Parts: sequence; C-alpha cells; structure tokens
Amino acid sequence: MIKRLRQWEAELGTTHLVRFYAVGLLLFVLPYTRDLFVKIIPLTLLLVFGLALYRNKDWRVKTVLCFLFIVLTSFFVEAIGVATGALFGAYAYETGLGVKWLDTPLLIGLNWLFLVYASHSIVSRITDNPILRILSGGIAMVGYDLVLEIAAPAMEMWSFQSGYPPFINFLTWFIMAVIYHSLFVALKIKADNPLAGKIFWVQIAFFMCISLFHIFFMP
Repeated sequence: MIKRLRQWEAELGTTHLVRFYAVGLLLFVLPYTRDLFVKIIPLTLLLVFGLALYRNKDWRVKTVLCFLFIVLTSFFVEAIGVATGALFGAYAYETGLGVKWLDTPLLIGLNWLFLVYASHSIVSRITDNPILRILSGGIAMVGYDLVLEIAAPAMEMWSFQSGYPPFINFLTWFIMAVIYHSLFVALKIKADNPLAGKIFWVQIAFFMCISLFHIFFMP
C-alpha cells in the first residue's frame, strides 16, 4: 500500500489533479452533495498542501522559520482585517475553511504559505531577476485572488459586505505578497517544485468553474 502511494505521488501530474478537482466540482454542482463539498474543504486543503510540501527539497532552518513566519503573520493580519475592516474591507469568514480562532480560520495561514510557495515556484522558472520574481509573484497572487473572490461566497468560505471586495483588499494582498516573496528572495528559499505550480493553476481553473456556475446557475 505504501509502495503504491509513493508510486502514485511520484507520477502525480496535471491529469491527476484535474480529475481530483473535477470530482470536487461535481460535488459542488450537485445540490445534494454541496454540503459535503463544503465540509471537506479543510481536509482537501490540508491534503493538497501536504502533497506540495512533500515535494519540497529545501528544509534548512531558515526555510522552516520563514514558513512559520508567513503562517503566523498572515493569520494575525487576517484576524486584524476581520476585526477592523481596515485592511481588506468589511468581510467575515463563514464555515467553509473549518475551525476558527479570533473569527479567523486556522487554515488561512497555511493557505497564504502555499500560495506564496506555489507562485514563487512558478516565477522562479520564468526569471532569475529578483525584482521581477517579487513583483510577478505578487501579481500572480492578486490574479489568483481576483478569481477566488467570486467563488468564495458560494463555497461558504468568506463574504464581503459590499459583495465583491473593494480595491483595498487587492492592494493589501499585493503588499503582503511582495513582502513574503521578498523574504523568499532575500533568504534564497528554494521553491523548485513543479507540483506546487500545477496545483496553483488547476486551482485557478477550478475557482473559475465555481464562479461561472455561481453567477449563472445559483440564486
């Protein structure tokens, strides 16, 4: 069993990911399984994050400390944003991301780390220029959020009082992303992980499908 799991993980590619997320899309589309879809979102995020990190080859002390810094600071920035509405706009987390503390899902920090890690893996394959890596990494994460924000309410993850988030949300996302990508560059974190990049793009496609279904078929 373990041997087969390792073989599957070694062969894991875009086709496997598309099939995995296609099952999730089916669970969301069917009204009778939508509650199940929402309940397994946290487990799915942990599974995907675990697969991506399993492929990580850089486990130096400074790398682990950088990961912990991103997880903790992003969580508390989100908590402040929820409490004040000043950083992202007025929004509230729902039940889709699981257990919350300070009205903020505990998983949100891991999600930030994954997005920084995955987007840095992508841009690192495009350019060696540190400034371009930082800026393009930040742009990639904002682009990801532009799509996610339409799908998030339908997935019961979070919602904004204004409906779609205000400009300040994307500005704060970009600033945070630039800071975290700058850390990766300054500490020379090695994010050479094609699987993480594939997950990043497949997730964007998945959220686009959710968004389109939400716009055209959900009341």
